[in-house]
Amino acid sequence: MPPLLPTRPLPQPLESTIGYLLRLGGANGFPSLTWLQAYRKHMGLPAQDFEVFFEQATGHGSPALLNLWGPSSALLPIRPEKRLGIKNTYWNLRYRRWCPECLREHGYWRAEWLLTLQIACPVHRRLLHELCPSCEQPVGWYSGELVRCRCGGELAQVARIEVTPPLPAIASLLSQKFATACERISSTLLSDSGLDLLLADVHVARLLELLWTLGCYTHHRALKIPLKVQHHHRIEVALPVLESAAQILWGWPASFQDFMAELSDPAQRQALDLHLFIGLHLKALSKALNHPELHFVRQEFERFVTANWRGVIVDRHRFTDQHLTAVQPVITGKEAAEILGISRKKVVVLVSEGHIQGWYPATKGSRRFLVVDRESVRRFQQGCSGGLFTLVEAARYLGTSRPRIRLFVAGGLLKPAFKPNEQKEHSAHWMFEQAELDRLLGGLSTQMHSTPDCDSLISLDQICRGRARDGADLVTLLQAIQAGALAIIARDPCQQGLKGLLLDRSRFNAWFAARLPEKQIFALAAAARYLGLKEHVLYWLRDRGLLFGFVYPDGPGKPRLTRLTLDRFKERYVWGRSLESLTGFGWTSASRALLAQGVWPVSGPTVDGGITYLFLRSDVMAFLGSKARAQ
Repeated sequence: MPPLLPTRPLPQPLESTIGYLLRLGGANGFPSLTWLQAYRKHMGLPAQDFEVFFEQATGHGSPALLNLWGPSSALLPIRPEKRLGIKNTYWNLRYRRWCPECLREHGYWRAEWLLTLQIACPVHRRLLHELCPSCEQPVGWYSGELVRCRCGGELAQVARIEVTPPLPAIASLLSQKFATACERISSTLLSDSGLDLLLADVHVARLLELLWTLGCYTHHRALKIPLKVQHHHRIEVALPVLESAAQILWGWPASFQDFMAELSDPAQRQALDLHLFIGLHLKALSKALNHPELHFVRQEFERFVTANWRGVIVDRHRFTDQHLTAVQPVITGKEAAEILGISRKKVVVLVSEGHIQGWYPATKGSRRFLVVDRESVRRFQQGCSGGLFTLVEAARYLGTSRPRIRLFVAGGLLKPAFKPNEQKEHSAHWMFEQAELDRLLGGLSTQMHSTPDCDSLISLDQICRGRARDGADLVTLLQAIQAGALAIIARDPCQQGLKGLLLDRSRFNAWFAARLPEKQIFALAAAARYLGLKEHVLYWLRDRGLLFGFVYPDGPGKPRLTRLTLDRFKERYVWGRSLESLTGFGWTSASRALLAQGVWPVSGPTVDGGITYLFLRSDVMAFLGSKARAQ
């Protein structure tokens, strides 16, 4: 297919994807990014990914795509790996941000300017800008030209704003880590400073989390939830957060120890509960930075607790001759329990079941004690792949609860080494081999993923929190994984056990969508996905009398909707994506276009304050029919 655009500039190194679309339109005479929607409609291009549009519109091959990074326009979604596993919190797509000198010298928008916490230029050592020099308003991506605001102001002609000394170093570090993640430079250190050595193995996604978490807990410690800061995408909000984070990192570890000393309560040094001493903020901080790349923070946290907390009950130790004990062929039941990591009652059960050899020696008195053959304990331990877990330990190892472990056994997902009889079914005296638990976790060969927050991945924990009531519960997911319908791609190093298993998001969505036709009654969350609406919109439509037919098979507090009700609703009304495909207008402009033509919705912001414009399908079809007859 020949190129569709007459002028086709090549992407520049580390250029932002959305910035390239703006530059591509400007090279072909389109003044702003709004050209995409009109151009696609004029050329009859279907909904497609950015990569397909890029090749069709420019004719450039896939090597040119290596220069483009960061999010794209909502009309042209980009591959998740182009977002580098960085959370949406740290991508700034509301307003543009730029270095006037870089923009004047190179004429394109760098991808790292989209980072929420990149507020300075490491090359020119000046603060980035986000306000137009003429109208002093934030410049949106869909308003204004490549280097001009919609008011006509020149974005490259802005007065210089100096920055304090720590910020250029932070900006340089972020720029280096960003380029490394994009594989534009090697991961070797550019300098041998203490900060570079400390953060040598930290990915840019984790560096952003580290800066934001430390900065917020330092600067916004008065807030109940310091990480929930409004307007965090603005430079004026991010600036003090970065300065606070820089002060801690530059003086590491002494500055971090001082910071924890300020947050902890010295009056609670003797408290038995550690949380009373460290407080809620330090407790949350220790859990927020739990990625292995950030374990140096955890180490300093533990070092502080060890040095300052005195509420520890010291265990009493009993000293024995280790050499003599190791060569004895017979050991007591207590020693066998310590070797196997189980209770003495479980050792008695193993002896009665014949798994290990043991007996009660004859004594003159009435006291009976169990002795066990050491070699049989060793053989049993080796037969269990070197690990034997109780029910509580298995639940902790898998990162789940004891009732779920029993469900796994009932569903054939786990085979216990020992299971109590029916009279003691709810007893904790279960035993599982470590190899069996590792098999449920996808095997020990499953690799840790460097960017677990990548949009192409979804964890079992995320699925169960949002889709369990719709048929994607944990047991069903694990059965699908063992049956081969789903596959474990990698593991999240921040999560333990089953919570950290990662699946391919697109494959899971396809699997989940294939299960929906089997359902005849939907919970509201699943019904909203079936209709393509938000769940709270269903409540709004119900309160306005536009959605009815609720059923309550599980009680009055759990409304459900049948498939027949949802299909009738789709036949009567049209909205969102269905309105786009029916009218040919864009997704965001279809409602405005119909309103301009006099087609009035039954619900929407201008009608009853609703969130979504909802049109009668008959009204839309009548308008389209009259438009066709007029032509």
